[in-house]
Amino acid sequence: MPVSRKRKTKTPKKPSRDRDPRAGLIRDIAHYPVRDCFISKEWRDRKAASILFSRSHPDGRVAFAAFFVDIGCLGVKSAFANPAITEAEYSHAVNRLQAGEEHVGCAPALALKLIRGGYQYAAKLGFKPDPDYFYSREIFGAIDPDSCSEMIEYGDNGKPLYVAGPNDNAKKVMAHLTRTLGPDGFKFIAPLALPDH
Repeated sequence: MPVSRKRKTKTPKKPSRDRDPRAGLIRDIAHYPVRDCFISKEWRDRKAASILFSRSHPDGRVAFAAFFVDIGCLGVKSAFANPAITEAEYSHAVNRLQAGEEHVGCAPALALKLIRGGYQYAAKLGFKPDPDYFYSREIFGAIDPDSCSEMIEYGDNGKPLYVAGPNDNAKKVMAHLTRTLGPDGFKFIAPLALPDH
């Protein structure tokens, strides 16, 4: 009597974040000299940081990445990187950044420590980063965030602090925090009437 053999069904592989072709483009320029690293001046008080990091191409072009990190609760809310823009385009980007809020120079290790820490803190709370975080972070290359000794407080006095942004689905975030941490397990600053999304 023939032995029946069960066909093995292949489980489809999940696409790896490292397979994102953009990550390769950014990784290729991650050894170029650091040009600038800016961070919003009031990030400690506001529990949120706007960061711009750039490297200089040998041919005069600029590679840069920008991040917005909520260190109170949600982590990396936005991320973007471009491996090569002109000097004029880069100057325009920096001017726009400074027009919105005053930024100051900071050590790249501090910027990366804050970005990575914000991502990890939010992940523990169940929040995902902007998907572009995974390729944008490649611009830091061999910079070691652990070389930065500055202490960064995530949350506020041991609890997540959610400050509702204009593009947030605030009701959804609040419901998630309440469900996972309880009504007294977090702090929040939000409009009285939370909009539906």
